[in-house]
Amino acid sequence: MDPRAASDRPAVVVVGGGIAALELVLALHDLAPGRVRVTMIAPEPEFVLRPLDVARPFTRGHADRLDLAGFMGEHDGRFRRTAVTGVDAERRTVRCSTGADEPYDVLVVAVGATARPAFGHSLTFGSDLLAVGGLLADLEEGYSQSVAFVVPVGCTWTLPVYELALMTAQDVWGMDVHDVQLHLVTPERVPLEAFGEEAGAAVAELLVAAGITLHAGVRADVTRNNHVDLGDGRDLHVERIVALPILDGPRVAGLPSDAQGFLPVDRFGSVVGVDGVWAAGDATTNPVKQGGLACLQADAVATCIASHAGGHVSPMPYVPELRGRLLTGHGDRFLRRGPGETGRSEADDRPLWWPPSKVSGHYLSPYLEARGLVHLPVREDRRTAGIDVQLRPG
Repeated sequence: MDPRAASDRPAVVVVGGGIAALELVLALHDLAPGRVRVTMIAPEPEFVLRPLDVARPFTRGHADRLDLAGFMGEHDGRFRRTAVTGVDAERRTVRCSTGADEPYDVLVVAVGATARPAFGHSLTFGSDLLAVGGLLADLEEGYSQSVAFVVPVGCTWTLPVYELALMTAQDVWGMDVHDVQLHLVTPERVPLEAFGEEAGAAVAELLVAAGITLHAGVRADVTRNNHVDLGDGRDLHVERIVALPILDGPRVAGLPSDAQGFLPVDRFGSVVGVDGVWAAGDATTNPVKQGGLACLQADAVATCIASHAGGHVSPMPYVPELRGRLLTGHGDRFLRRGPGETGRSEADDRPLWWPPSKVSGHYLSPYLEARGLVHLPVREDRRTAGIDVQLRPG
């Protein structure tokens, strides 16, 4: 079938410039070439790969960035730099903070979530990489001798705090500093509980080998400096505290949201109760906020849009499959859990997918890999058992 004229092609507006948005554009370019007109709207001109933030204080590396205007031009699309203030679903327009509103036939919201500090007396990971670098310097130079890495209640993607703790241990032990006490506090029953029991046991072994004390099943609170309340009257006194943030939904004006501001979607990514609007990634009510899952959501949305536009594809529902590459400071661990709550949990020090990037996206991973972005060489560590995990909830 010949591609339709531009005036006949439905206008697809993608709000957001993150992982889910990029995966969606790539998927539409493959599944519906020449059949849709795609416009991306985002307030920032570049995509920055956040999953590598944990490694930068240790490597002193720079962020991997992608120019969004160039990306859209490469894929026959258009980029508009502006903030979105709301959606008029009846008129099918997106309200923008600068310039005219943007009309759409199909709207995909992929704006992500907003991080906020979980506690008032801790360093929030991800908000200030320089502060994390300063913490490492203090440990290396003996100004601080104890750290607690804390997972707050309500945080569903906990892998970054395990990476930070393990890489901190590797860093200080590598500097021949041996009088540092490291703790990891989490409400999970086992480490990285989303990946299942086998992976959790393997990660627990890594923590023991790294000299990190695990406090599992703890609903921690931090109400004063240098103290982590472990519950039941127990209190952990440390010199420094690093916590993961809590995520809030975007609360897009004109669209439905739950109590936390996240967009309710069905298994195809369609926003419940609103015609012509889909959502993907951390902005949705799907519980685990992770880049690989965001890509799978975007792929499901793309099949629906491409099918309606006349592409040779049938709508496919979102089937979560969790994969995680755990950075440790020496040999990385690849984690995977199979479909459903009883899905198989695996652990290995060899890649379980290719390319073995931090973001496991069908289209985005090979795209970034081919351009030399987010490339992490695989380093095997024969001193410890491997871990390989992938999750696909039903």
